[in-house]
Amino acid sequence: MPRVVITGIGCITPMGAGLAAFRAGLEAGRDAIAPLDLFDVTDFRSGVASRVGAIPRPAGVPLASWRRLDRCDRMALFAVDEALRSAGPVRLDDAALCCGLSTAGMFEAEQVLYGEPERGLAAVGLRRMLDAVVCSTTDVLLRHVGSHGPVITTSTACSSAANAIGQALDLIRDGDAEVALAGGADALCRLTLAGFNSLGVVAPDRPRPFDARRSGMVLGEGAAFLLLESEEHLVARGGTPELELAGYASTAEGHHIVHPVDTGDGALRAMSWALADAGVDAGSVDHVNAHGTATIQNDVMESAAIRRLLEDRTDRVPVTATKSLVGHSLGASGAIEAVASLLTLRHGFVAPTAGYAEPDPDCSVDVVHGDARRGRYRTVLSNSFAFGGNDVSLVFRGWGTP
Repeated sequence: MPRVVITGIGCITPMGAGLAAFRAGLEAGRDAIAPLDLFDVTDFRSGVASRVGAIPRPAGVPLASWRRLDRCDRMALFAVDEALRSAGPVRLDDAALCCGLSTAGMFEAEQVLYGEPERGLAAVGLRRMLDAVVCSTTDVLLRHVGSHGPVITTSTACSSAANAIGQALDLIRDGDAEVALAGGADALCRLTLAGFNSLGVVAPDRPRPFDARRSGMVLGEGAAFLLLESEEHLVARGGTPELELAGYASTAEGHHIVHPVDTGDGALRAMSWALADAGVDAGSVDHVNAHGTATIQNDVMESAAIRRLLEDRTDRVPVTATKSLVGHSLGASGAIEAVASLLTLRHGFVAPTAGYAEPDPDCSVDVVHGDARRGRYRTVLSNSFAFGGNDVSLVFRGWGTP
């Protein structure tokens, strides 16, 4: 099978627009949790979130078109544009497009419905409501990129973007594409906040992954996309490999609609199978970017799975939770954490887990906290464990890693 390399990276997060802003925020351990002012949160248990600020318009997008797009579309377009610019000249005629999404333009649809409740759907513009369909952002990106290759929209809750990246890997390996854009986007909306508040899994102040005082997640938003190519395609256009997407696995627990198997069996299978797919064993793992939601059950389950995977190396492999800094961006989270993993490989640091101060004996893994941890990292495991037990792990490696 062809090896698959990452040649373009783009993102927009609550830390700012672009990869440089994300890197700076991660290295500094600066979280972006703040009171949410996007809509009225008076009646919610949690009124904080991690929100993206200004979304710059890419140079190739006309202003008139930009004004018609919802926030999710705009974030996705920005991330895709940065990924393409960082990759250099590459033909996209037959490129695959794989998008992980969850809410799409739900916020804008809510705005319309809230503005005209007495008139009902008859008052709602059809165009704006169609933006709420989960594949609508994929359609926007497809028109922008102009590709005629395979197109996949994936919506598997918190593992959507990670699955999209893995599906792109499979398409290139199987010869269905030589180039693929893969990632995810998600925007805050009332529906999401209300749903997680109803489940009682949101924190009233901030997330504290793996900490004994943790009381739940904090929602976020953002977008991140990778440009993937076969090694042969990159070399043919004069490029040099640097980063590799080496392995992917997606498993289904079939246990409960929201609760994971508390033993971590599903998570362990995803991590083990992803490493096997990459052709390496657990002894090669230098860092785990955890799903790390800061909910009671997830953190205990994931810690147990990591301990079973790493065995006697558990205390020597740094673990971090990116969601402690930028919140849980649902459909986009797997892609944002993939970018964080790639920054670890490229720049030699693991971001700290914000809010971590009181270790939980049930979460006994090597949680990075305080300052970023410097070192040489060659193989990184990135986890995305979603509702319904849809567990995904991705393996990223530095090129030339033995």
